[in-house]
Amino acid sequence: MRAALALVLVLGACRSSEPPLAADPKLIAISPIVTVRTDSIDGSTTSATFVLVDADSRAATELMVTLHGDLVDGTGAVVGPLRRESLRIPAGGRRTFALVDDALKGHPEATGARVSVDGAYVPSTAARMRIADGNAYADNGRAVAAGNLVNDSDAPGKAVVIASFHDADGKPMTRPFDVVEIGAHVTRSVRFVGPPGSRSAQIFVGDVTY
Repeated sequence: MRAALALVLVLGACRSSEPPLAADPKLIAISPIVTVRTDSIDGSTTSATFVLVDADSRAATELMVTLHGDLVDGTGAVVGPLRRESLRIPAGGRRTFALVDDALKGHPEATGARVSVDGAYVPSTAARMRIADGNAYADNGRAVAAGNLVNDSDAPGKAVVIASFHDADGKPMTRPFDVVEIGAHVTRSVRFVGPPGSRSAQIFVGDVTY
């Protein structure tokens, strides 16, 4: 399992020639609770400041949602822009986004962030890889996220499987990931153990390649 931050953009295996159906950005509610951290990026030695923030969808269908924003200091002044991230959010669901400093630098002066919806649309195709039987449970003072990665495609591929862990107050703590190779029409179990004090968790699929 990789403990570093996963920088992901969810991409479908196939692209449609039809333009995507745009969704009202007001259907996405961004949590005011954010976590600002500086840590390694994609398992490399590079460290950068990033923000973990939850977004809830009020839509009746799955949406591809993109967030963006800025890091701010204690006075509210902008100290650096954040890179956009896109994730699929199921109808009525929640996802934890990780928005990274655009210059991949550390900002010790950053204490918060202003985050907004950059865009949302209805995916033209269903996700070819998904988590089935996803669940979270407590184990010795930590939350555990587990489930089955299912590849519905006729081709083998790789999926970035992500977990998000929150504390008792609902604040994001970490968002570890693992890159899982999986064959066509194969199911593989996946499991993540959260940090001490984690009380809730989710598990979902990020970037997919074939």
